Amino acid sequence: MLLVAGNLVYDWIGGPVEGLTFDTTVWPSHFGAGLGGNGAVTAYAAAYLGAAVRLVTAYGADGHGELCRKRLESAGVECVTPEPPSGETALTMGVFNASGARALLHRPGVLTHALSTVESLRPSASPGTTWLHVANPFNIEALRRSAPRYLREACEDGWTTSLDTGWDRQGEWLTVIGPCLPYLEWLFANEAEARLLTGAADLETAIRQLQNAGASNVVVKCGAAGCLLAEGRSATVAVPAHPVDAVDTTGAGDCFCGGFLAAMLRELDPVEAARIANVCGALSATQAGGTGGLRTWREIQRLAGL
Repeated sequence: MLLVAGNLVYDWIGGPVEGLTFDTTVWPSHFGAGLGGNGAVTAYAAAYLGAAVRLVTAYGADGHGELCRKRLESAGVECVTPEPPSGETALTMGVFNASGARALLHRPGVLTHALSTVESLRPSASPGTTWLHVANPFNIEALRRSAPRYLREACEDGWTTSLDTGWDRQGEWLTVIGPCLPYLEWLFANEAEARLLTGAADLETAIRQLQNAGASNVVVKCGAAGCLLAEGRSATVAVPAHPVDAVDTTGAGDCFCGGFLAAMLRELDPVEAARIANVCGALSATQAGGTGGLRTWREIQRLAGL
């Protein structure tokens, strides 16, 4: 069982849009509405590819939360909400341009005060779990403080652990992630995040700094260039991307993580998992929104050449 801790968001995403003018209407050729959020999209992708997944998150007692819950359950994700649904589900409205750059408006809703005490993230409350993944602790205030404790307890119980950095709008970066690193078997970050975490301009230097700070293995997501995989102290491996005509990159990094986790849980080796992850991230980018482009495990294996 994979246990994912992270945010659930209802997304409205449209584009391409090259500019917005007030008091006018734009008709984008691509529009997506539905499941979003780092935690929810990662959990959905992993479950869609066959992993047993439990998502610890929070959503509101509204239609958006109910739609997201049903979408997750359709893929086999078990949703755990430590507090009864109340308030408003987190919501993001966004547009993207022809190059894939995005502009987002976000309402955190129930995530503002979510997951302050989460017994379901502790080994004693999660029988059958073998892997804990924290999806962007920056987006849930309580996880900024508590993620190291949950990861430490998971390590002590023999679970595999991982964390996907995400973007920190507060700019604290290593202040939040640093205490997690000694308890991480796998750290995921994109290029910008890896540089901001370390201050290193060179990605190889950034990777080794993160490993020196405690992360056992590091995966840097490089978008259209694929990813860099540093397994232990072995030489960094560049895993090429799966080429697609990208429409919208919203959720692509989360689908990448979900694909990697699903592949590792199927006992593929890390390079094979990275190839699967690259395909998942690429397919996500072929449609507006995070999850609509995903395909079956067999088809993704074929596209990854496995």
